[in-house]
Amino acid sequence: MSAAAKINIKRILQQRAQVAVPNKDRHQYLQSFGFTPDVVVDVGVHSGTPQLYRAFDTTKFVLIDPRAESEAEMVARQAPQDYDFHAVAVGAETGQLDLHIPIMKKGRNAAMAGFRKVTGPMGRNIVEYETRSVPIVPLDQIMADYPGRVGLKIDTEGYELEVLQGAGETLRRAEFVIVELSVTKRFDGVAPPSHTIDELAKAGLELRDMLRITGDGKGGPQPRLFDALFTRWDAL
Repeated sequence: MSAAAKINIKRILQQRAQVAVPNKDRHQYLQSFGFTPDVVVDVGVHSGTPQLYRAFDTTKFVLIDPRAESEAEMVARQAPQDYDFHAVAVGAETGQLDLHIPIMKKGRNAAMAGFRKVTGPMGRNIVEYETRSVPIVPLDQIMADYPGRVGLKIDTEGYELEVLQGAGETLRRAEFVIVELSVTKRFDGVAPPSHTIDELAKAGLELRDMLRITGDGKGGPQPRLFDALFTRWDAL
């Protein structure tokens, strides 16, 4: 792109009260922080997180999702070279929970499967839910078999705080955490973002960056959620 074209694009954006920002949801950007985890955990796999797998392509992965079929969906898209898959949910304590999988007019939306029902604009397109009972254990229980430094990504559709509450030991050895942070009431009973931030702060992890921002679901500019990166305060 020529310099003149770049200036023209910048001018157009300014006239619309907009700015261009880099795409941080890429493996190269995550690699730029220099993280060196011994194991990376992907909680809420769905169809996979390719940018995470590419960023740490020689690292051991622990993949966790209560939908057993998500392993095949992930493999079909892009799987880590070395991984263990755990077909369970993780939360604050051991038990059973009902997983709700939204059924839209066009069919099942597994990406929105979770333990809380969807509210707000996104909920208007849901016709019904498929519900299945799934086992749930604390993340610390699984991670007891995986020593060393940890990288952690959590995307559990409004259940992120409960995952963190069962991960105290894991968080203490985490180099980084990427967590889907709801900044609107996307689900019934979802905790405010300050609760999640406080739970991470207890383990010495502080907000470092916003890797991705998703709009309000109505076409407006207000954010609905962030993919937030937390790192060690003493490592900054």
